[in-house]
Amino acid sequence: MSDSVERPMEAEPLKGDQADGVCKDRAAGCGKLGMNKLTGWRTAAFLLSLFLCLTVVFAFSFILPCPVRPQYLRTWNRTLPNAATYDFLAMGDANKDKVQDVLFIYKSSEGSMNHTCSGEGLPSPCLFLLAVDGTDGRTLWERPLAAELSWVECGVGGINRKTCLVAHADNFTAVDMHTGVVVWQRQRSPVINGNLPVIIMPDLDKDGTEDIAVLSYNRPALPHTPIPTEMVIFSGKSGDMIGSKVDVDSGETRAHLQFTTASGAQYILLHTDTGLYAVGLWRLAEMAGAGLESYLKKEKSWEEKATPTGLIPLHESVSLLKVLLVKGSGGPSPSLLLLTPSTVTLFNTHTRSISWTTNTSTLLSTPSFGRYNEDDVPDVVLEEDQGNTTKSVLILDGKTGRELWKAGLLFWPQSPRSASVLTLNSYSVFMLWGERLTHNNETSSAVEEHSSYLLHPHHPQVLLERRNPTQHIRSFKAVLLERGRHACYLVLSGAEGAQMEEAGLAGAGPVVLTKRKIKDDVEESSVLGVGKAEGEPIPRDKEESVKEAFHRLRFSDEIK
Repeated sequence: MSDSVERPMEAEPLKGDQADGVCKDRAAGCGKLGMNKLTGWRTAAFLLSLFLCLTVVFAFSFILPCPVRPQYLRTWNRTLPNAATYDFLAMGDANKDKVQDVLFIYKSSEGSMNHTCSGEGLPSPCLFLLAVDGTDGRTLWERPLAAELSWVECGVGGINRKTCLVAHADNFTAVDMHTGVVVWQRQRSPVINGNLPVIIMPDLDKDGTEDIAVLSYNRPALPHTPIPTEMVIFSGKSGDMIGSKVDVDSGETRAHLQFTTASGAQYILLHTDTGLYAVGLWRLAEMAGAGLESYLKKEKSWEEKATPTGLIPLHESVSLLKVLLVKGSGGPSPSLLLLTPSTVTLFNTHTRSISWTTNTSTLLSTPSFGRYNEDDVPDVVLEEDQGNTTKSVLILDGKTGRELWKAGLLFWPQSPRSASVLTLNSYSVFMLWGERLTHNNETSSAVEEHSSYLLHPHHPQVLLERRNPTQHIRSFKAVLLERGRHACYLVLSGAEGAQMEEAGLAGAGPVVLTKRKIKDDVEESSVLGVGKAEGEPIPRDKEESVKEAFHRLRFSDEIK
């Protein structure tokens, strides 16, 4: 018994000399108390850090709330009484809310923001360049300008290309897209008659903004006396003329396009009376002023084909009617669509050769582009006149020119050309316009009804038709209001501004800008058979499946 009292028990081997509650061997176990204190300090530091982090998170959650998404009106109308308008609709983020806004021009004696022509010192009626909010159609700003309008182009020159250049009366006026403030105004005396499109130039005068060039060409008053094409370069910041004006000896010029090769060399494509030619922008800049060419590149393979006058023959044809740039064509540089009275030709600019040619009849409108199949190459939409107010709408494969889809519709003379919106599935939804003739039961007379149609490439045997009461359509555009979302279309209708009388606008009526969400048209549309299914009744389940396919669509930005 005495042994058990004097020695530590075997059941408690770790107690050792601390059996009496006193640490007799500090080297062996005296640090335990210090460790307990350290653990307590660590716990307190952790809790304090956690408290501070939570305080910061909750504070900033109230100080910096989550961003609010734009609240759209699904449909809105903007009506301007007693006015006329033009074939011009432009998009741009005017109020910097990351939603595309709408710019258009109308002619009236009084604006929508208490502006009057007389109050601005302008003859009446005058022009009003108007920017409206894409979300709800309210006015953002308005700029009165002197009539008459020659042309207008937005997204050119200046910082970030946020300028609208208006050719009107005797002036070129640059207007800031964000504020409507006139950036600069110059008389058009250096240029006989400026024509679209504006040529974007690098910053030649080193003032921190891109510069612009305007080409002019008139048809000769007498045959066989061509007027040289003339180019003038303007400062994007001040509007001052840079260098001297340049004469381009190209014969009779009908139209022009700016073109950039795969290497970044910039050229102007000139559609003349004898065909299509290119001229280096570097060459024209050099003619305007010594040293200006140093800011521009050359394309060696193109320059090797240049004539002594600097023109580079691309496609010689006296029957060439129109030249269109095909963006996102899949090659190293954009392709060109060449139109003649009887053919449509795709021209490969990289190899300077023809990719394909398709025979056509008379075209009713300028071809448009979209992706019917999923090969990432834009396909071509044509509208051919078949006589008796009937048209054929064809979609041609962008790679081969073969026919992918075809349908017959009635049309009216001012019906807009087709448009498309790209989806995330790499195909487009197409929007067409046409007209149907029905008979009124009471009067038994033909009644014209304009219609818009939606085409889904996965359902090629049907169209969605929505009866549209809009008359006198001047401009039409299908767009995305935000990056990757809110696909809608815009319709601008009213009297033609260029044809109205100078005074009074007698009988002009209202100008109406309408925005509608594309998917909202689906439920209001009827499903019609086309092609082999034309005239056949569409089963109810088929109608529902087609409409559901439209509702499931998610949209993507077009390739620029």
